[in-house]
Amino acid sequence: MQELNGKVAVVTGGASGIGLALVERFLDAGMSVVLADVDPAGLDAQVHRLTAAGGRVLGVPTDVSDAASVTDLAIASWAHFGAVHVLCNNAGVGPGGVTWELPDSVWRWVIDVDLWGVVHGIRAFVPRLVEQGEGHVLNTASVAGIVGTPGMAPYSAAKHAVVGLSQSLRRDLQMAGSPVGVSVLCPGMTRTRMNESGRNWPADRLGPPPATGLEPSHPATRQDFLHRSATQALEASDVAAQAVSAIQDDRFWVVTDPSVLDRLEAELAEARRSVEATVARPAPSAPERIAAED
Repeated sequence: MQELNGKVAVVTGGASGIGLALVERFLDAGMSVVLADVDPAGLDAQVHRLTAAGGRVLGVPTDVSDAASVTDLAIASWAHFGAVHVLCNNAGVGPGGVTWELPDSVWRWVIDVDLWGVVHGIRAFVPRLVEQGEGHVLNTASVAGIVGTPGMAPYSAAKHAVVGLSQSLRRDLQMAGSPVGVSVLCPGMTRTRMNESGRNWPADRLGPPPATGLEPSHPATRQDFLHRSATQALEASDVAAQAVSAIQDDRFWVVTDPSVLDRLEAELAEARRSVEATVARPAPSAPERIAAED
């Protein structure tokens, strides 16, 4: 989708961070934009600011963990602008903690927002994109969706799922003969408010947040996170620029931290050694198999 001018984009998590940077990038390209966010005050503030600057924007309070809320977002988007061309399933939360210490409520919250939010977006928007014969879906995952990250097991699990979901969606669209494109955004450390995602904790649904808090609880993990945030983080605008370029060029992968490829290659090398060791091991004889079964 090389030409963005005059088109319409929908961005979840659009009132801050990478979502807001995507919104601003789309507006600069001449698009109209629907901002969706679970924070109504933050959403209103950004809609007011962007409208005052001449942007064609619509704000829709949206809880992406709720299928009905995302369906309402789709209805409002088409009703207001008459079309949608780019869908950015970007909303996410990233609480931390030691894998075996995190309560069910944290796992449910992260999976509901980071994974089910993408599923709800696809189900609410993609059929219309396919019907109109034009569109692009950008799903925000993370480098944590390529290689696991200590201290953030629910986040890593959900983002791995988003990568796999995006690959399946892309292939499904290709097999259906649809020109609708798919990209998966896997940002590395980015200067956003992700480490403050506890501000949107759904106490009405999940009760009070865990007493241990929502930040990485292991001192080494916490210190590493803070160090990388201070020294390696990209600006959200830089991440958004790479994502929009991928949409225009119909590229699937958007990986903003090349160092993750070295980590991935190390994981693949370990997997390859394991496979080679298994293949090289002679198959057990029948008596050996019987003895093993006994």
